[in-house]
Amino acid sequence: MLLSENINELAGEIKKAISMDLLDVRKSRAKEGVRYYNHQHDILKQRIFYVDDNKQLHEDTYASNARIVHSFLTELIDQKVQLMLSNPVTYNCDDELLYERLGEYYNSKFQTFLQDLVEEGSQKGYEYVYARTTAADKLAFQLADSLQVLPIFDEDNQLVRILYYHSNMIRKDGKKVWLRHAELYDNEKVWYFIATDDGAYQLDQSKLVNPAPHVIAKLDNEGDELLGRSYGTIPFFRYQNNRREKTDLEPIKSLIDDYDLMDAFLSNNLQDLTDAFYVVKGFDGNIDDLNFNIRAKKRISIPDSNGDLEMKTVEIPVEGRKTKLQLDRENIYKFGFGFDSAQIGDGNITNVVILGRYTLLNMKANKTETRLREALEWMNQMVIDDINRRFNTSYHPEEVSFEFTREMLINKADNAQVAKTEAETNQIIIQTLLAAAPLLPSDEVLKQLCDMYDLDFDDIQAKIDFQDYDTSDGAEA
Repeated sequence: MLLSENINELAGEIKKAISMDLLDVRKSRAKEGVRYYNHQHDILKQRIFYVDDNKQLHEDTYASNARIVHSFLTELIDQKVQLMLSNPVTYNCDDELLYERLGEYYNSKFQTFLQDLVEEGSQKGYEYVYARTTAADKLAFQLADSLQVLPIFDEDNQLVRILYYHSNMIRKDGKKVWLRHAELYDNEKVWYFIATDDGAYQLDQSKLVNPAPHVIAKLDNEGDELLGRSYGTIPFFRYQNNRREKTDLEPIKSLIDDYDLMDAFLSNNLQDLTDAFYVVKGFDGNIDDLNFNIRAKKRISIPDSNGDLEMKTVEIPVEGRKTKLQLDRENIYKFGFGFDSAQIGDGNITNVVILGRYTLLNMKANKTETRLREALEWMNQMVIDDINRRFNTSYHPEEVSFEFTREMLINKADNAQVAKTEAETNQIIIQTLLAAAPLLPSDEVLKQLCDMYDLDFDDIQAKIDFQDYDTSDGAEA
């Protein structure tokens, strides 16, 4: 029914559609990815139980219960984002005027927006780009939380509308209530709906025009006259983290949970099992008094002549747990396609070794770059359309290209050694060339030297051939 043009039908279906969307399995996974990126792991809900003598289950509130979070997901996502986008994405075009105008759109805020887009998409599996027009009548982009966006398809599985819903707490009649908004977009207009708490949605009467074109502007000094225009397309783009829209958490969640658990219970064991266990035989007194005497007086008395006391210790499998932690860590970086900065190796850290360690991260970045280029193409189409509208031009999106420059660690000493070797090799070639120069045409020798030092052969040859001639015949004027 969200394909209807009838206002009452739309208002009646929005609440139902939102309720069903909140149960979407993909959004549950997206929330999980966001939670782990923000260090809210399952280990924080860890509880310890015991069974009493009556076989009743109770929570042990006195046992050590360390809840240690290891933010692998945060590191892995930030690695990918910074590898790809720590250097700004550059745009290129042959037209100087177009290049200058593009600078109004592809500025530092746009670079920050791209980082946020990849970061959010990695957590949720997908994220939405929303195009809007600012008060300065210029196109801009922002993120639309994919947890609050519902795509609507027709019977041919073609995207025809987008429902964007959000809410905020307000104070009304001295009470706090939820004010809920819903915006329904198609390629020409947008409907605005509003609801309070769990009430039904209705058309927002505070909007001057509803439904309205995508952009509304009021003419200066012209009374209340309004102008409106549409983008000609739905102003939302769905950025996908990968083809199946999997989060970066899903392949490694079980490994991260196991790592958290291993480390937490190692800490619990070290706290709870540092003291010896006392095995007391033939004691029928008060056990609490016995415990007090052991802790405070370091001695006990056993009246029964058959009584006995033994001290028992428990060996904690520290090495086994450390090995399991190391194995989990290796698998997290392996299946999370990340760079493990804790790798030691054999100490021979050349650029070839560094590049090898970046292999998995580069593979993941390659897939992400392909997806990001799709988003850039969509945004660039809208930017070019906006420039053509503002300046009455006829530019084409194909005139603009984008370039990514990745930032990786390098061994500067290794680079210096390579440069030194190349210089020494060139010196040997030059000496050999000069030694054979008398046997070669002078133009060929000059051409070889120019190629070696990346010089313009024609320019150098012209300067060598040019000489000043004294045209006077030596006579005094």
